[in-house]
Amino acid sequence: MKDSLYRVLNPRSVAVIGVSRNEASFSNQIVSITKECGYKGKLYLINPNANYILDLKCYSSILKVPGEIDVAVIMVPKKIVSLSIDECIKKGVKGIVIITGGFAEQNGIGKKHQEEIVKKANKKGIRIIGPNTLGFYSTTENLNVIQSGWIKKGDIALITQSGNVSQSITFPGGERGLGFSYVVDLGNQADLEFHDLIRFFREDNNTNIIALHIESLRNGRKFIEEVRETVKVKPVVVLKGGRTERSAKLISSHTGAIAGDDDVYQAAFRQCGAIQVESILELISVLLALDQKKIPKGNSIGIISEGGGDLAVTSDACIKKNLVVPELSTKTQELLKDVLPANGSTINPVDLAGWESVVEASEIILKDELINGLVIVGGFAGFFNISSSELEKEEEFVRRMCKLISKTKKPVIIYSCFSSKKSKTFKILEDNKVPLFLDHHDAVAAIAALVRYNEFKLRMKERSFLSELNIHSGAESFKYENTTDKIVLEPFAKQILKKYDLLSPQEKIVKNINETVKFAEEIGYPVCLKIVSKDIIHKSDAGCVKLGLISSDEIETAFSDIMNNAKSFIKNPDIAGILVSKMDTEEGVEIIIGGLNDPVFGQVIMFGIGGIFVELLKDVSFRICPIDEIDADEMIREIRCFPILTGIRGKTSVDLESIKKALINVSRLLIENPQILQLDLNPIKVHKEGLLVLDVRLTLK
Repeated sequence: MKDSLYRVLNPRSVAVIGVSRNEASFSNQIVSITKECGYKGKLYLINPNANYILDLKCYSSILKVPGEIDVAVIMVPKKIVSLSIDECIKKGVKGIVIITGGFAEQNGIGKKHQEEIVKKANKKGIRIIGPNTLGFYSTTENLNVIQSGWIKKGDIALITQSGNVSQSITFPGGERGLGFSYVVDLGNQADLEFHDLIRFFREDNNTNIIALHIESLRNGRKFIEEVRETVKVKPVVVLKGGRTERSAKLISSHTGAIAGDDDVYQAAFRQCGAIQVESILELISVLLALDQKKIPKGNSIGIISEGGGDLAVTSDACIKKNLVVPELSTKTQELLKDVLPANGSTINPVDLAGWESVVEASEIILKDELINGLVIVGGFAGFFNISSSELEKEEEFVRRMCKLISKTKKPVIIYSCFSSKKSKTFKILEDNKVPLFLDHHDAVAAIAALVRYNEFKLRMKERSFLSELNIHSGAESFKYENTTDKIVLEPFAKQILKKYDLLSPQEKIVKNINETVKFAEEIGYPVCLKIVSKDIIHKSDAGCVKLGLISSDEIETAFSDIMNNAKSFIKNPDIAGILVSKMDTEEGVEIIIGGLNDPVFGQVIMFGIGGIFVELLKDVSFRICPIDEIDADEMIREIRCFPILTGIRGKTSVDLESIKKALINVSRLLIENPQILQLDLNPIKVHKEGLLVLDVRLTLK
């Protein structure tokens, strides 16, 4: 895989098929840019109707080109793409870039055509980028066959699904100091996908950071596997586009109703250690921070400025990003008092009361063992704009600051309110590869991303992840008796859960009032009654659940009400009976554990506070299955209502270990039974010790 991709992304020879003589055309501009960038290899142009274009000889067919060709770039009309592919196969090219669009992104016919050409190429070991792509850029060969113009060289590999986004990152990123080893627009991902390139760039010596713009993934599980391995050695930063709910998703369960595309993608990114950003500007800023190659060992941050307002804004931003702004050690504060004016503050955030001592103060703070990184905000290096007499002084401390930053192992992030104005002082910073950030929040977001990467890196190195194959070995999927139904009725679903140590109260299906009363008296009051019908999924909405019944009279009334309500709710419902259950009267908290089969990531598990308001509150967490104890613990602690589980206002803490065990068992159930489409265990009653599943909805594919 590595060797085949290396020749695709670092070709010694490139043939551009479909070059136009029109200088304004896309194909002509691609060739022009490739020439101007100084491509080291051989460049061949294919156009049967021209002898020369841009002073390069044209060939009527790729088959007429002498010698080997590593990569062919196809820009012909869609109707003759297949013919061009056939000629590339005969020529024995290593890779093909299909710029032409109109395939899977357009309609079903286009998708079928796309699958056919990929199958032909793959059969001969040829890899394809695209279709519907703007191409790619490779530093090693000075190759720029992407419509993004000039790209600054560096060690960041950028993978996108949009040529426009590529430009939106490489142009402003380059202006702020970012350089790239590769830029690849995957287009439709018909063949090469994100996980293929992530694996390649992980092993690439010219790449130290990987940035992704994702609209969609085709194979979410392979993506997770490759990112997990990659973040152990290189950071992966993700900008996800199209963050809306999947309109076609079924909503027969709470889990299905809550889980939008974005929820599942965010869970996947957290699980594999990718740093997710919210915008292109944040992506660029995080890449600038990572490019300094200084990763903090913790989340304790020092803040300095010449004014209190800047310090307050920055402190607030740190708290929102789960960063700590600790009080500096006594020794550090004493040292600061020697360099700060009398009206300065030494606690943290540090008020410099002027910029004269910024370098000395920064050096002292960076030596404090309590501090993992430093954020400098305010009017740094720009007060000469107000008073020209400050210029010489500021140039001097900027040079000393650059020297200090080059020596320290801790990250230093700088925001200056004057940075939008070009100046000699900022040119000194630029020449020393010290980036400036956009505002207080931008600076804090950048250092917070560094902290997250350190946490991800440590977490991935210390863990051995569960293998889905190992879980499947020896496992037998359950077989539901009535295979024509997608809905597994509650009593039968609970029998399945029992095999996974997920227990329920004593219960039984009954057919009439006498059976109901008899069983209720056997197990003891209070009891609850619920309809058992494949036609009535949301039983409470239909008035088909009766709780807290304490006598035979109440049972008789409830039984009749349920039957009447069922018949009013839906005409001629298929009723299997009434489920009589022992009421759980023990003190506890109701939770939900859900599952769904996601088309990208497969089986996904959900956790949250349960009950009837789960869809309204949406206080839930997600993970991709399989999960382990660490995943389960994180899921529990992520929800806003976590303090309810630990006991508040005199309440007793519930059994967190039993919740972890239940999450792991449900994860195993979902993985071992891929025919499960959606699953709701809601509510589950968690007690001081143990838990019970009170209700379940199980839907099959």
